[in-house]
Amino acid sequence: MVIRHGVDIEAVAEVRRLLDLSARAKRRVFTAREVEDCEQTGDSERHFAGRFCAKEALFKALGRGWQGMGWTEAEVRVDPAGAPQLVTRGRVKATLEALGVRSVGLSISHTGDIAMASVILLCVPGGRRPSRPVPGRR
Repeated sequence: MVIRHGVDIEAVAEVRRLLDLSARAKRRVFTAREVEDCEQTGDSERHFAGRFCAKEALFKALGRGWQGMGWTEAEVRVDPAGAPQLVTRGRVKATLEALGVRSVGLSISHTGDIAMASVILLCVPGGRRPSRPVPGRR
């Protein structure tokens, strides 16, 4: 197995600024389901920040950043036990498949005004690093 790892840490206040820009900015980064899930909590800003970090960490683990991929092509969901899971589609999913990713691990944490996330990708040997986005459907 090849292990790829990405980590991101953000001040909740920075993500709050993004959310305050416009509803359009929020829709570009978060899916409707993520918005609904975060807004149902008593501390939505920290939950938005955690999901933002999760997406950044995923793009870092891919080794190429988010260029050519849509933020909403990666969605954070919570399983019945409360563990965060990444659900991918479109170009993000196609890139994971091209790399030979067999498992995606996600951890999100918050403390005070800080949120962080770690993403670990387990890939089969021979997975490659795309030099450009892998074509996929949105």
